[in-house]
Amino acid sequence: MTHVVDDLTAIDRWYDDVFACTRYYRGYAPAAGRDASLLAIGDVVMEPMMPAKVEKLRNQSVKKFHDRFGQHFHSIAWYVDDVPGISTHLAKFGLRQFDILGRLVEPGNEKFAIWTHPRETHGQLEFAIVGDFPIDARLQPAFSNAFWRDQHPLGITRASHIGVVVGDLAKARKLYTETIGGKLLHEEQSDRKQSAFVAVGEDTVVELIQPLATDSPEARDLEANGEGIHSLIFKTTSLAKATDFLKSKGMRPAPDGSHTALLGRDQAFGMVVGFTDRSVPNDQRH
Repeated sequence: MTHVVDDLTAIDRWYDDVFACTRYYRGYAPAAGRDASLLAIGDVVMEPMMPAKVEKLRNQSVKKFHDRFGQHFHSIAWYVDDVPGISTHLAKFGLRQFDILGRLVEPGNEKFAIWTHPRETHGQLEFAIVGDFPIDARLQPAFSNAFWRDQHPLGITRASHIGVVVGDLAKARKLYTETIGGKLLHEEQSDRKQSAFVAVGEDTVVELIQPLATDSPEARDLEANGEGIHSLIFKTTSLAKATDFLKSKGMRPAPDGSHTALLGRDQAFGMVVGFTDRSVPNDQRH
């Protein structure tokens, strides 16, 4: 999960204080025009990043995003075995792709990573090979998420799901199931929203959210920022303990039904971060 922020140092301190994260990279990437960290929270890797404060940015993409949206989720990234293959596949559906410099990619020619156009895929998506640097902490032989599950007060077992706000649920569901090859797990509707939960790859579930209530957080995000990544919800072993811990840190987790608590964008650097003890129906992950 990539996330654009105002101050990388401030959010790094927040991740350390709240999540006791494992940070395995922090640095400046001239090609991307950004300063960023890579950190693991259980099975989730977050990449907070801010526009690099240098003259003559080689790549203006992160700066333009920050100028337009401020602090906000940016994109979802997946590891894939074959970047040229998926690039060629996506091109068959008329989807444009870009490289790390923001240049349009000729399908099949880029071997490292591709990014979609956010307006064509209901938010920006990245597909990349594992690569040699930085080395993902989760891929090390000794890595385990047991600390976050068993010892940390948040009791995080995994990412439950990533929320993506969309204007047309049927169209988004078609993209995620037919184009990307995800598996539809569950659909539900409330007074506030209509949702479709889709499993993508080995360990990711995306909740596609079409707001129904105009005054909901999802509707306000869609109105202000367009379609895109809205939230990250962690599965917890104890919602009560997680909520008490967040309150002890001076935060205000708000109930969202009986099984979920949310930190709003004003408390999480422009993100919506939630904790739930509910399992996504038909979720096959262990």
